[in-house]
Amino acid sequence: MLKDLFAMFDADKRRQKSFDRMVGRLVSRNHQSEERMAVIEELARMDSPEADAALFRRWDMMADKKREDVAEKEYLADVLTAKGEQVLEHLRAHNDRSANVTWPLQVLRRIAGEEAVLEEILRVLAAEQQRLASFKPEKKVRLLQLLSDFDDPAIEAPAQISLGDFDETVRWEAVQQLGRLGSDEACNALIDRLGHEDEDSLRVRRGIVTALFERQFKVLSRRDEVVPYLDDEFRIGPKGTLIRVD
Repeated sequence: MLKDLFAMFDADKRRQKSFDRMVGRLVSRNHQSEERMAVIEELARMDSPEADAALFRRWDMMADKKREDVAEKEYLADVLTAKGEQVLEHLRAHNDRSANVTWPLQVLRRIAGEEAVLEEILRVLAAEQQRLASFKPEKKVRLLQLLSDFDDPAIEAPAQISLGDFDETVRWEAVQQLGRLGSDEACNALIDRLGHEDEDSLRVRRGIVTALFERQFKVLSRRDEVVPYLDDEFRIGPKGTLIRVD
């Protein structure tokens, strides 16, 4: 009986090694596109939680040839979409660990719809904002950019949080979202950041002024905070909004 247990253990080890080698081919630039496609097909046929989770590893590798890379990812998106809701827990786990969220969100859109995509973007963004030492600003930048597809007041709170991010580009993207939303709260948040003692980016400050102008926010009540940053390009007009200087 002990011999049978060892044999079973050895068989499990061999299966795991074979599986690991297969996943290695999936994420290797040293293999041909046809080989990676074949691995996607094989993992899809296995139809196990482990295989479904492994498929998401492909999003984190970029093939040398862009056309092949896109073709593989399009095929993978089709495969995952066909599996439906059973892959959603793996999709969310991928989004938690990886900066490559664009393709998985496309899969989520096809499986669960637009509202689910917005909820997922906000969930992942909130998690990134809560990290005490997050040095992946590109992930937060991409998530903020993806919010541009939605017009929902739920975007405002995380965008305001991102105004205080350590990364300049994250703050700039947050400015774009708040300018687009156009609420009084968004206007006040932008002006608060405009004169904030920690704001050292000319790009961000110019972005805020541009957002105040393009959205035609009324800024007269906070004139003293806005005017120092208008330079010679804008002034406050008779309606309390910014106008360009002729």
